[in-house]
Amino acid sequence: MLNSLSVAAINPMKLKGPWIDGYVLDFHSISSTPTGDPYHPFDTKRTELGELVYRLKYRVDAGALADIVQIAGEFVKKWNPPVECIVPAPPSLQRKSQPVVEITRELAKYLDLITCENAVAKVHTTPQMKNVPVWERQETLQEAIQPGHEVVEGKSVLLFDDLIESGSTLRRTAEVLMKDRGAASIYALVLTRTR
Repeated sequence: MLNSLSVAAINPMKLKGPWIDGYVLDFHSISSTPTGDPYHPFDTKRTELGELVYRLKYRVDAGALADIVQIAGEFVKKWNPPVECIVPAPPSLQRKSQPVVEITRELAKYLDLITCENAVAKVHTTPQMKNVPVWERQETLQEAIQPGHEVVEGKSVLLFDDLIESGSTLRRTAEVLMKDRGAASIYALVLTRTR
């Protein structure tokens, strides 16, 4: 785990949406330059947090998890939203291990909160939203993201995601939590966003 002297620098930005308050902690990347190499088409420079998310999500580097949890946990402690539980946004892809769920579980322990992993369910697979035209996203997500079996009625929820582009999935998840699951309030936290 990172010590307090080596915590990665972050650049928190307000995240507008149907929630009371929300933040994304940093951009995912700084730059991405074409290389001309078909096997390694881009040379991507990531932010410190972006690199940690990339390592956990795409390189299955479990060593990045503790650092991510410390960074996000310390931010939430300073922000101090009045939340009772954490709900992860439904993952875009099926993986053996879901990074957003792993981070949610560890972040909940760090903050002494409960997780409500099944308050929202993805009832059928969708492509990653970055691959779906903007005008089709809402309809695609409306069908795919539905209420789950876990109850959050009357609870103040921290909605969590690891990486967003347009925020369509996060907004649909918030809508389900509020309208269909009866959440009292929602706050949103995302680790990184695309440029």
